[in-house]
Amino acid sequence: MNSNIFSPKEKIISNIDRVLELFETGITSPVLVEIDPSNACNHGCYFCISSYIHLPESKHLETYDRSVMSKDVLMSLCKDIVKMNVRAVNWTGGGEPTVNSNLKYAIEYLGKHNVKMGMFTNGTLLDRFNLFETLVNNMSWVRFSIDAGNEKTYNIIRRPSKNQTWSKMINNLEKLISVNNKIDIGLGFVITPDTYTGIIDFANKFKDYDVKYCQYKPEIVNRERENGVQRKKEFWQKIEPLLKEAKNILGSKFQINDYKLEDLEVNTENYGRTYKKCLGSQISPAIGADGEVYVCTNHRGYKQYSYGNLNQNSFDIIWNNIQVKNNIMHKIDNIEKFKNCTQLCKPHESNKAIWNLYEEYNNSIDKEMFKNNLYKQKLNIDNSIIHKEFI
Repeated sequence: MNSNIFSPKEKIISNIDRVLELFETGITSPVLVEIDPSNACNHGCYFCISSYIHLPESKHLETYDRSVMSKDVLMSLCKDIVKMNVRAVNWTGGGEPTVNSNLKYAIEYLGKHNVKMGMFTNGTLLDRFNLFETLVNNMSWVRFSIDAGNEKTYNIIRRPSKNQTWSKMINNLEKLISVNNKIDIGLGFVITPDTYTGIIDFANKFKDYDVKYCQYKPEIVNRERENGVQRKKEFWQKIEPLLKEAKNILGSKFQINDYKLEDLEVNTENYGRTYKKCLGSQISPAIGADGEVYVCTNHRGYKQYSYGNLNQNSFDIIWNNIQVKNNIMHKIDNIEKFKNCTQLCKPHESNKAIWNLYEEYNNSIDKEMFKNNLYKQKLNIDNSIIHKEFI
């Protein structure tokens, strides 16, 4: 079940200039920045990777925070992103990004400066701030998180706020499709023990919608929930026939994060975590709605994994403080040795690819030849990769 959109290894090669700069100098501008405009969310999905931040059940945790990034901080961040030549931004969460009423201004500013953008959204608030034309004119892609194939299941699983339910999502999806002429619209389905029975319903419901893909993604259990223990391989083996049927229904629209399934089914001892350094995070940090510049999305809410706060310093200054960054990464890589990291975390696939390159680079006798070979690979694959900046 190969994917032609989600290609982590190829995307690393496509951004090899930043990777090599990281090897040689210890620092480089991010390829991608994940930004949470809001920690508040109008849905309550228990399986959300950020559930420990915004769900009512998490009020007792130190990480609980439903803040919304201010316009001043958001726009100052956008200016630094342009200044630092960041290649792409993911608007994500945290919470639901469109809860932030200032998101429209940020999208238009970055679009004007040719920064690539994508967004994960539940889609139920697009009409509130009339974001349809803004998204079509500025984004590379928008993915609706749906996780169900019918209204009853959707409203049970996602626990939406009043009037922001299945029907609102469908209306907004159809309106975005109707005005779209250039961006990729995708639909997402997280596979969990409570959602997997809807795999076929989801395929049947959306097979005729004018979208680029319908993506099935294995649930990753974060460390705050169920002690971070992933579903057993028997569960993933059980859903394989359902995915095959969904593929038959959806045809070319079918997408699956099969590399994560492979780690969940085959590499069950360490889920493929053979790398010794979290190098992927050094080209793709996360910025929380609280203003903290986190190592990655999976460390949101934990201030000990923040390089600094945008309410006190600019992103440019924070990112280029190599001493602070090295201290935090030394703790993660060498002291904790990933024990406080979620399995199959956001940088996981990038880490695997970059670590292999890192070892090859350090062991190469002729480093110039090694680099030239990588740039040749880049030329060969650049035109075949979709959204190559979104690592």
